Amino acid sequence: MTKKSIVILIDWFLPGNRAGGPVKSIYSMLLLLKPYYNFSVITTNHDLGSSAPYSGIKANEWTEFDGIPVYYFSKENLKSKSLLDVINSRVPDIVYLNSFWSYYFSLLPLRFEKSGKLKCEIILAPRGMLGKGALSIKPLKKKLFLSLLKMVNLHSKVVFHATTIDEEKEVRSFYRKANTVVAPNLNVTPLLKNKPTNKIKGDLKLFYLSRISRVKNLHYALEILSHLKIEGQIIYDIYGSLEDKAYWHQCEAIIKTMPANIKVAYKGDLTFEKVQPVIMNYHYLFLPTLNENFGHSIAESLKSACPVIISKHTPWTSVNEKECGLAVDLHHKTELKKALESMVEMENEDYKRISENCIKFIEQNTNSVSEIEAYKNLFNK
Repeated sequence: MTKKSIVILIDWFLPGNRAGGPVKSIYSMLLLLKPYYNFSVITTNHDLGSSAPYSGIKANEWTEFDGIPVYYFSKENLKSKSLLDVINSRVPDIVYLNSFWSYYFSLLPLRFEKSGKLKCEIILAPRGMLGKGALSIKPLKKKLFLSLLKMVNLHSKVVFHATTIDEEKEVRSFYRKANTVVAPNLNVTPLLKNKPTNKIKGDLKLFYLSRISRVKNLHYALEILSHLKIEGQIIYDIYGSLEDKAYWHQCEAIIKTMPANIKVAYKGDLTFEKVQPVIMNYHYLFLPTLNENFGHSIAESLKSACPVIISKHTPWTSVNEKECGLAVDLHHKTELKKALESMVEMENEDYKRISENCIKFIEQNTNSVSEIEAYKNLFNK
């Protein structure tokens, strides 16, 4: 049986890692599904927030990354005609888009399909961009643009890939008759059992792992920490790309107000292979995001036996009942402060129990067989 040809369009791809979740989702999908489909990737030759091309990567020609055909466009070569020619050179059965707003890697291919220049099925993964939290950033501009897109009926033949039932509802809130398929996000991080990190009373090691952007709500976490009254010490290390420099300056101003026993440090980016070896040394992930359609850093933390402190705006709210973390209402700041103060005083025995619950929880919520079947349903629809 001939495998379907699926061309994936994404603004940034490996070896870049600053774009975070979408890159991890695509890489995990490629690893798990390449036995069933002929994948190829079209992307740019630089990372998010950088103009420097990747070292050792040939641009503007087909090459390979981990056995996957990849075409890395340079900035000067990324034009309408060249993009269309490269897509059609793969004779795709499906073009899979990974952004709702990207001009070159979403809107332009949809125009190609609309004008008949691209004759294949289009699947679009919004990647949480239609969630309330994401739309709360520059809301007027996005609302006007959404109205324009609906007016020109650009998405009329698109199959929307929703990664959760909630995301499917988000899509349908704008496109009532949208053709949607639900298939969960994939993450190939291995489970880490027998985590070596111990918890000493009076000591709490937290980390943040995500892009530095307003929707991730880092400033909220910093404000909460700055008002804690504790006897011991908290470390809060921040990992992620500085996507929004102005927002980071706002966060830096809050960091300067921290009490002496709460130490905050920016540690830069983490490449994918370094994530688990680094985060296994912390006690909790602290990521009070405004919107997350999946949250790879949450999944990776749980797979690393590291409980999480997150908002209720993620698919992981059941960490509360499973006792492997805390999913909070962001309006309840007093409760969150009390919880953090309690975590500082936590003994190792209690922490180990919560840490072990993380592995139990993620094992119960990960089924690669059913996940692969969901993608087969998506691509064979």
